[in-house]
Amino acid sequence: MISYSILKRVNQVTKTCVRYKNPPHHWSVLRKKVHPKDKALDHFDDFYKQVFKKKWPSIREGLLAKQKYVAIINNYGDKEETIAKFENNGAINVRSLFNLEKGYIKEEMAKNKRNRTLEEIWRKDREMEQKHSESNSTNTEVQDEDTTAKYSLETSMQNAELDYKRMVDSKNALSTEILNEFIPATKLKGNEDYIPESTHYKMFDPATSTFKIEKEYDMHFPENLNVYCYEENNFSSFEPSGRASTGVLNYYIMDGGSILPILALDLTPGCTVLDLCAAPGGKSLLAIQTLYPDRVLSNDISYSRVNRIKHVYEQFLYDLNERWFKTERVKLSHADGRNLFTNGFDRVLVDVPCTTDRHSLKENDNNIFKPSRVKERLKLPELQSELLFNALKLVKKGGIVVYSTCSLSPIQNDGVVNMALKKIWEETKLEFVVKDLTPALLQVRRVFELASPRLLRYGHLVLPKKAQNYGPTYFCKLERVT
Repeated sequence: MISYSILKRVNQVTKTCVRYKNPPHHWSVLRKKVHPKDKALDHFDDFYKQVFKKKWPSIREGLLAKQKYVAIINNYGDKEETIAKFENNGAINVRSLFNLEKGYIKEEMAKNKRNRTLEEIWRKDREMEQKHSESNSTNTEVQDEDTTAKYSLETSMQNAELDYKRMVDSKNALSTEILNEFIPATKLKGNEDYIPESTHYKMFDPATSTFKIEKEYDMHFPENLNVYCYEENNFSSFEPSGRASTGVLNYYIMDGGSILPILALDLTPGCTVLDLCAAPGGKSLLAIQTLYPDRVLSNDISYSRVNRIKHVYEQFLYDLNERWFKTERVKLSHADGRNLFTNGFDRVLVDVPCTTDRHSLKENDNNIFKPSRVKERLKLPELQSELLFNALKLVKKGGIVVYSTCSLSPIQNDGVVNMALKKIWEETKLEFVVKDLTPALLQVRRVFELASPRLLRYGHLVLPKKAQNYGPTYFCKLERVT
């Protein structure tokens, strides 16, 4: 008879070994799985490195680093107290930075103008000295000619006895006609009549376009718009806003690059504004905070997105239903921006859906680089150009359309602008001018890192950088002329 202790040992030895899997958060599981944000980074490394070249490593570092934000002061909250609090904490009013930079630019321009004037004076002085020197030289030569005229070859020939035996026969191979062919040329046709090779190739440059481009030298920063930021290399954060005595929040936090499309709209008192793709509502709120528009229509494609806009308005606009919705100073619209037919706006903002580059590198949820969203991602430029095309039809004559994205992609940026302008030229009689804001944007250089104008054909691009980590934000200003 086998004892109980022996049976127990046999059972322990013969027990089947079980292999347990590592939990989902274990490093071995995470390492093997390719996430949407990993796909996004691979795509950007492959694509943007070709576009930005040596600049790409610093842009990449900025995209992956902590993002910086600005705070928009709510004019309907405790404005003065909030401003005082921010300034005590070391935050700076962006409008003050813009105005200071504008003053520096004027000083630089005055200095450059003075230097150009001095150079012109020096050039004229040199020319006068040279002419004076040449005049003296000519007078000396005339005197020398008068002195030697008596002994010239011509005078000697007139008095000489000719030996006709030594004359060259015209029928001879060494005739004067043939000899004349070997007389050295005194003038040569220069290269001024030839087109330089670089100019020749410009004729075939695909970057050249028939769309009119005009430079703009100033960007207005509304007096009632107060935006606060921290200086370069200061990574302090804004705390979540508290409630004002009126019950609304005191400030709205957003990416710093987002203020530039609103400034590019060049809002004026009494204007009407359409925000075609408005969710979550930050840019519409920013336009309202200038205190310029008489009416703002915020539109988006789905009820859920429109509700997000409404939620922002409820948080920041005091007595929303009576003071804003009832008077129609603010309206919400639920429609596909490609099919919206409410026209006659002074200003139209088209902040289109895009690859949202920074979000795509940080979050896996709702990431457009998910395998299930490949088709949607590939069709983005088509959707974007259709939205911009419709926006161009909705703006008044003399009005302004600003197209913007939060992507570095030249296809989604300048490429879409080019497609929409080409389509508007082919299918309508409307004419638009592209506004080159390069001179005007000199005043933002202390706050934002802008891409070189050589990389862009129509618009402007805020580049992320670790020291002042805003963007990416692309924006292009278009003005309707007919």
